Amino acid sequence: MATTTASSFISSVILQPIIVAISSAVYSSLLSYEMVGNLDWRPIVICATSDVLVIAADHLKDQEIVIGSRGAAVIKRFTPLARIFLALNASLLVAALSLSPPKATLFTAIFTSPAFLWTTPLDVSRIGTMLKRLIGANYSQEMDKARKPFIIKRVPGMKAFFSGTIRSCGVFLVVHSALQSPWKSTHNALPWTIAETLVWSMVNRTGHCIMSDVRDYDEDKEAGVPTIPVLLDSLLKTRMILTVVHAAILTAFRHNPFIVASSCFAIALVWILGKDTPKPYFRLSLHSQSIFIVTYAAMLAFGLV
Repeated sequence: MATTTASSFISSVILQPIIVAISSAVYSSLLSYEMVGNLDWRPIVICATSDVLVIAADHLKDQEIVIGSRGAAVIKRFTPLARIFLALNASLLVAALSLSPPKATLFTAIFTSPAFLWTTPLDVSRIGTMLKRLIGANYSQEMDKARKPFIIKRVPGMKAFFSGTIRSCGVFLVVHSALQSPWKSTHNALPWTIAETLVWSMVNRTGHCIMSDVRDYDEDKEAGVPTIPVLLDSLLKTRMILTVVHAAILTAFRHNPFIVASSCFAIALVWILGKDTPKPYFRLSLHSQSIFIVTYAAMLAFGLV
């Protein structure tokens, strides 16, 4: 069995959340520019720190399942550092939310709660039992005990749905509410439009989540996790579906060279990356969107677009 090392602990709890948060920061920056024509730090910080907190807390919980005495020593040594890291991000998040309209706090809570509850057993039957007790209806305690708790992760296809929705619509609503921008922006940020960016982001983020499931196909199948590749029972079918969807986005938004380039890059990664590919290479899939947003920003800065 694997033993937790200092490098694996820091990578899992600190570096990986930062890498994921960068993609949210880049996407929220683009939305901010599309809506009001400049970069507002509040929604960018809210989205980035929310990512860090959700992912770091989840990974820290996983790391605390200690394997071996050496792993226990490493966790005991670096947990205070991880908690300081989480506290710093929480402080930045609170500061940004305190300077934003209340709606920003509401949307942040709504779209981060599924991630915090991702693997948490939820005993929804208790609500029904409490109601039955209140109205005096007959109920069976044995039946309540037999019911299995509800776990979001175990709902078929839910991982990809949540990832695509939260990282596209969730980020959009947080940025929109923080900036108090009208639904139809008056700022001209050609070749971008908010609607196209939203659809592209949803497909791209969902696609990356499914590619992560391709990477973990054997583990998920053995553990019975109902991801899209496991449900299809075929990596080839998964790749073909992803290719068709990315190609549809490429065709629909062909007037935007950055979306076209991003979609082509994503299609290439669909066929290059696999379950035997080292995990660090999947960061290319994670940033298959942000790479081209940064390219646009650089070209804009030099007056090339």
